[in-house]
Amino acid sequence: MTHETLYDPIRKKEVPATPEEHVRQATVQYLLDVVKVPAHLIAVEFPLSAVEPKTDDRVDIMVHNFRDGAPLNKPWLLVECKAPGEYSWPVLQQQLNKYLQILTPNYVMLALGDCVRYFALDAKTKRFAKIEALPVFG
Repeated sequence: MTHETLYDPIRKKEVPATPEEHVRQATVQYLLDVVKVPAHLIAVEFPLSAVEPKTDDRVDIMVHNFRDGAPLNKPWLLVECKAPGEYSWPVLQQQLNKYLQILTPNYVMLALGDCVRYFALDAKTKRFAKIEALPVFG
């Protein structure tokens, strides 16, 4: 029995081609090709224990903000990916809120299959506002 795999250019290895992994890899390609994020700033399956040792959660995709001198807990972007049909927006939001207790990203991207939502952190209100798209990484 053969198992399909996808090549992850960030982790530089073949990974099982699960429905969620298809969403994750499409998102990685979008970040590389459209948003122009340098590959070395993208982390896939980032362990939150690097920031908060008491958790074993992993973030699907995180874009570091080292260029601006930001610490590990203040990334440029946090992405949560889910396969279509398996989750709902409220469940995705709930999982994201757990991460936001540890991380303070400039942007958030939620990918539920082909449906994507983007949010930007308002520096004054410390709340996330929906935006149409991510800016090109600068």
